[in-house]
Formats: sequence, structure tokens, C-alpha cells
Amino acid sequence: MDFIEKELEVDILAAALGTNQQDNPELLGLLAKKLQQILPKNTRVKRRFFGLGSIQEITVFFDEYRFQVSRQRYGSLSAKVIKVVRGIVIKTTEIPFEQWNYEIAQELARLAQRSADTRNAIKKLVMHI
Repeated sequence: MDFIEKELEVDILAAALGTNQQDNPELLGLLAKKLQQILPKNTRVKRRFFGLGSIQEITVFFDEYRFQVSRQRYGSLSAKVIKVVRGIVIKTTEIPFEQWNYEIAQELARLAQRSADTRNAIKKLVMHI
């Protein structure tokens, strides 16, 4: 796969995640649903009010990175990339949500190259854009 095809694949995946709707109050719910479909074992969703309320935080675990997005007190989003080495957090970087979206799409594309299950889940997601 050449560079242009790879970049297009990542852009399509980022669009499929639907994270271009940053002001949508349901964004975290939609994002959690999609990420849990693609990576059910690697996605942790934290809800308010003893697990019954709206989604407060989503964390997706990859080999060396965790991608975390959370809804802040007044509705804004906080997106972080967390570098982990042997289970120890080495660095936490807060980044713009759009960059978070693109970087998680890159990680998903890389994972899809190694995992047929992930690749099939992503195909199903992309078909429903």
C-alpha cells in the first residue's frame, strides 16, 4: 500500500469515527459505541452516576499508547495521548481533539494490518458512514 492510499485509509477511518461533530453532546456515546465495536477488549468507558449516567471518559489501550478523551465540567472535551512503558505511564500529552481523532485512526489502521478481527470490525464501521 502506498503512502497516499494509507493516508486516505486513515482519513476515511477518522471520518467513520464521526468525531468531526465535536459540539454534539452525544459524541462520546457515539464514539464509545464505535470503539467498543472495533476493540471491545481494549476500550474502557467510564460513566457518571455509578455507571448509569452519561459517558464521562473513554480510554482506548494500544501496545505503547492509551488514547483518552473526556467531557469536562462545562461540556468541552479533553483529549490525551498517554505513553506507557511496561505498565508505567511515562508521558501524558494533551492534544487538540481533531489531532486525537487522527492519531487514534492511525493506530487503528496499523492494528488492522495485523488483526483480521479488527480489520473486519473497521470494514463494518466504514460501510455505515
